[in-house]
Amino acid sequence: MNRHADSTDLSDTDDRVSSTILRTSQILIVVIATLLHTVFLSKAKPLQSANDRSRWCTVWSLVERGTFQIDEIRQRPGWDTIDMVHVDDHYYSTKPPLLTSIVAGITWCLQRITGWNLFDHLQPLTFLVLLLVNIVPFAASLLIWIAILNRCSLQPWTRLFGLAIAAFGTLLTPFLMTLNNHTVAAASTMFTIYALIRILQSDDESRPGWAFALCGLSVAWTAANELPAFLLVAISFVLAYRSSPRQTFLYFLPAAAIPLIAFVASNVIATGSVKPTYADYGTDKYRFVIDGVPSYWMNPQGVDRNLDKPLSYLFHCTFGHHGLFSLTPIALFALLGWLSALFIRTGSSDFDEGNLHSEQDPLADSPNRKRTLRTLLWLGLLVSTVVVAFYLTRTQNYNFGGVSCGLRWALWLTPLWLVGIVPVLDLCAKSRIARVIAVVLGLASMYSAWQPIDNPWRQPWLFQYMENRGWIDYSDPPVELKKPLWTWFASVPESADGEPAWIEFTVAQSGLTPRTVRLTAQPVSKDPQNTLIKLEVQNSWDDSKRSDRDRTLLIDALQFNQGAPPADFLRWDNPNVTSEQQQSDLAFVRGLPRKVPYEARVMRYLKTPLRREALHCVQAAAHVTFGKDDSEKPMNHRCDVWLSDDVPFGVAQVEFRVSDPQTGATLFQERWTVKACSPKVKPYSMP
Repeated sequence: MNRHADSTDLSDTDDRVSSTILRTSQILIVVIATLLHTVFLSKAKPLQSANDRSRWCTVWSLVERGTFQIDEIRQRPGWDTIDMVHVDDHYYSTKPPLLTSIVAGITWCLQRITGWNLFDHLQPLTFLVLLLVNIVPFAASLLIWIAILNRCSLQPWTRLFGLAIAAFGTLLTPFLMTLNNHTVAAASTMFTIYALIRILQSDDESRPGWAFALCGLSVAWTAANELPAFLLVAISFVLAYRSSPRQTFLYFLPAAAIPLIAFVASNVIATGSVKPTYADYGTDKYRFVIDGVPSYWMNPQGVDRNLDKPLSYLFHCTFGHHGLFSLTPIALFALLGWLSALFIRTGSSDFDEGNLHSEQDPLADSPNRKRTLRTLLWLGLLVSTVVVAFYLTRTQNYNFGGVSCGLRWALWLTPLWLVGIVPVLDLCAKSRIARVIAVVLGLASMYSAWQPIDNPWRQPWLFQYMENRGWIDYSDPPVELKKPLWTWFASVPESADGEPAWIEFTVAQSGLTPRTVRLTAQPVSKDPQNTLIKLEVQNSWDDSKRSDRDRTLLIDALQFNQGAPPADFLRWDNPNVTSEQQQSDLAFVRGLPRKVPYEARVMRYLKTPLRREALHCVQAAAHVTFGKDDSEKPMNHRCDVWLSDDVPFGVAQVEFRVSDPQTGATLFQERWTVKACSPKVKPYSMP
């Protein structure tokens, strides 16, 4: 008997040691994940995309001006956003205002404590805000995930590997570096799952009221950040009500009412409407023209152009370039886990028989545990299917969440998928080969999670790979020039009503006094057979003319209009002209030291003093690396032009730049912007 007792004591001691090592390992994973994400957050660049800038604009406006209007802040360089609506002559963020209001409150408190502000201390202040808004909830959700794993799995390997996947292998990781609603919603979804487990695994007498309150509060907060999560609210209410109607009405509903009321109230305060701003997509609030500049959503670009058909969109959302299973293949185990719900029996079963004794886990052989796990699996399958189906019906929004490293609108479902992989990991724990497969899938998922860690607002690596191979094409239709262009101006104007055509530019160059450049064009002869145009270039500083940069050029308009290069359309009537002067004239009209064709880039809208409405321009550019001889270091020369048919000479702005090809340092930069012209610009009309 004594020997048996000693053997039992040794076994219990070994179990306690194993349990201690397991718990220590779990806590260590959480600590490492938290510290690692914090380090990368400290290096993350703020205001990386229009999405987070939209939220930060509202934060600044609330803190500094006490308003949801972002009219002022969006004009500051680096703060403008396309994610805005125009209502009653004011701009507002398209993002739900509740989370932004909370972030504004946190920012206000930190500013009072540190003395910082979002202009002078943008990096450190946003780091502290995101540390509280993103990293702390993420770390808390990992601790809750440990508790969920301990109640849903008996396998130590599952409890460790499942935690590692949650800590390092989901696309929540890159979004922890930026202000967004998805990571916040995912954390509250994790709390919802834990609360449901406590409700479902307890009997009538031991169901804690706080679990109902936590479930209501967390699931409603999820819905306040992700509108499709209202389905999860409804299902959670049903599960809670079936467990205890009294506690549901006493704890669940009052707690759920807090974020839901706050959500509605913040919408009313911000926009005057109960309806979320997202619901106005496609209306005049999104599609507007202000001062000649149309909103982005009148002519969306790239992936926002809505090119996919429903089946193609479904494929790319699941196994394609934004695929849940192609980017994070460990999610394939969730599919198998959901299927396993058909085979989990609530009676005794060795489907998930583990290595831990029931003395360490009172629920180890509990039918409630298996019934709860099966319920959560069905919950994950149902909610995920409905959410994907919902977004498939949003045919005007087939953009995969815009430019981002994953399917943003599905990130809040991550905790449900993590639960889905639990029964499959339990099976893998019993086979070395299966564990190897799980680790390979986990490492592949970790690559997708950490590859965009410096900026989640870019296309997934798989998207880029498929695009480079020519398998997909979401590029914008190419912008083309009307004719070959070898000069920084696009046309040579004829005189109007006998008066020469001219255009004046304000020239800005760092460290120098601004000057004005006037170009004047008039025919050399009244003979229509003579196509020569005299182009006079005059410079002035502080209303006093200087001639050191002035020049007069003769241009054959016929040759120019046919797209000939400068050497073919320039003429010199001075028989004593030197080759140096000719090369200087050629370089002037080219904007570059060597002949290079200009290529159209993108459409732009340029605000000028000519009229209130912006000029519709085609931005074109040319560049060349040039050195006069072997003794001179070659430099990068670049010329960017904003071409517009509304002004004489067809150019509204031009920028010259010289930079070092090795360091990238700018050595010279000068920008010319139109200030006046004759004939006057055309009346505004939509392009």
